[in-house]
Amino acid sequence: MNRRCFAVLLGGALWAPAVAAHDFRAEKLVNGVKQASVSTYPTTLNFTFSATNIHPTLESILLTAVDPLLTQCSLTPAPPLTVPVGGNVTYQCSFPLASYEACLALGVLDTNPSTPNEDVTFTNVFGITWDSGSAQDGVNVRCDQERILTCDDTIYVSTASASSGGLPVGPSRLYVFDPASSTLALQGEASVPYNGLAFNHTDGFLYAISSDSVTPPTFIRVDANGSATAIGPLVSGAADTAAWAAGAILEDGTFLGFEITSNHLVRINTTTGATLSDVVVGTPQTFRVTDFAVNPVNGLLYGFNSATQRVTVVNPVLGTFTDFLLPTLINGNPSVGNSMVSAFFTTAGDLYFYGTTNRDNLLSNTFYSANLVTGALTTISTGPATQFADGAACAFNVGGGEPPRVNKVTRDHGFFGASEDALAECLAQGPISLGQLGKVTTMEGALGVLWANPGIAQDGAIRSELESLKARAARELLTATCNERYFGTPAPQIAGLEAWVTPHPMVLQKVLGELEKHNRSGVRRAVPLSKKAWKLDPLKGQERAVEPRY
Repeated sequence: MNRRCFAVLLGGALWAPAVAAHDFRAEKLVNGVKQASVSTYPTTLNFTFSATNIHPTLESILLTAVDPLLTQCSLTPAPPLTVPVGGNVTYQCSFPLASYEACLALGVLDTNPSTPNEDVTFTNVFGITWDSGSAQDGVNVRCDQERILTCDDTIYVSTASASSGGLPVGPSRLYVFDPASSTLALQGEASVPYNGLAFNHTDGFLYAISSDSVTPPTFIRVDANGSATAIGPLVSGAADTAAWAAGAILEDGTFLGFEITSNHLVRINTTTGATLSDVVVGTPQTFRVTDFAVNPVNGLLYGFNSATQRVTVVNPVLGTFTDFLLPTLINGNPSVGNSMVSAFFTTAGDLYFYGTTNRDNLLSNTFYSANLVTGALTTISTGPATQFADGAACAFNVGGGEPPRVNKVTRDHGFFGASEDALAECLAQGPISLGQLGKVTTMEGALGVLWANPGIAQDGAIRSELESLKARAARELLTATCNERYFGTPAPQIAGLEAWVTPHPMVLQKVLGELEKHNRSGVRRAVPLSKKAWKLDPLKGQERAVEPRY
């Protein structure tokens, strides 16, 4: 599970439910407790702070009450305040969180010099003072990813392990596949082996069939963190030892599962797990697919028929199939002995496969785009090898209701420096202001900013600390601007944009930290398929770069 934590701590290692002092006791709660977890967004954190006079006989004067995390909340009545014996001053603050990324961003005001970063606890201090002392107290809040998924172009891939006998065994791991970088980002795992992964646009969960080809299969639901929940036993005409391979979700939200032992195609109610229909598609000798996906345009299933080496179309109601007329060409050559372990449709009706190649038809490691007219496959990228794998993506937009949540994708400077198409789309929206560091108007100038070495200038001169900060700040600002223009992820709002980029190391360092954090915040989300950002060539970008003068 991909989790991050931040803690609003007072006193660091001396944190306790209440810290005793001569005159005041500081207390703090979040949502009424000391430790809270957040996994649903948008949401609101409700903070409560109180300062209680614990002197046995005298009133005490509260001089300050400070929490750097919640500077937008006004502490009313504001100190200094006279508090009677046994009395207290209580403050309330509501902190809205729009997203998982917003929850993580609370660490930007961290007071611990060793944090924040991507993997450790965030810390922050709330404290009170009076004439003879001070007190502190804190709370912990854990930021979890949402259990449900966003309907977008993200590709999900599941893999199971294999026993010594070659049968699937747990754990099964859920990944996000990024075709732009050809990488798999782990989201979490389940103890059971499963296959037939499918994205349900009606509720934001993944569904699959848990089967080890030994015990009876189970219909399961998989959340965004890779955890699996059993819905019920899978009832079909297939044997308990059948190998369930393919899965898809129809527009009405029902699940289709296919097994490759006797070719049963079952339709399942995702809420109850009840089998709604069970038909047989061809025979293992004439029809064999290891995954299929639903075309949102016509509602038919598309897969790769390994028995005939053709793209095939299945009627999900009748269970009939029709192969494309000609054998599939892979990069212009006839497909020989291949299988496509994963199939994906986007909401735009584009079909993609992940599978083997003519060079090695036992190793599934290649991502293809499919031509829906000819059935030809074209290599997009080569990724990690997968075993007992399946894939899923959201193919249907849900009309009406609440507006879709924004899937905030970001990339670092290396992506824009290596993707000429992405950088060109960014620059097409006009010049990019770098404040007092200048303005970017050309591709060569943008590449120069992105690829400038912060330590050494192009002529070999060692950069000073200030010059290095300028180079890094300009790079991150240009990257943040392109993240907004290309992905639609808003750049941080920095007051006085033209004024903050000044030749002062402390100012530059502060802004640099915020920009770096922002540009890393969405790197675990895949580049949308609709961007078709397949060609990343950093060497070409570096060759064209013209080093800027700051």
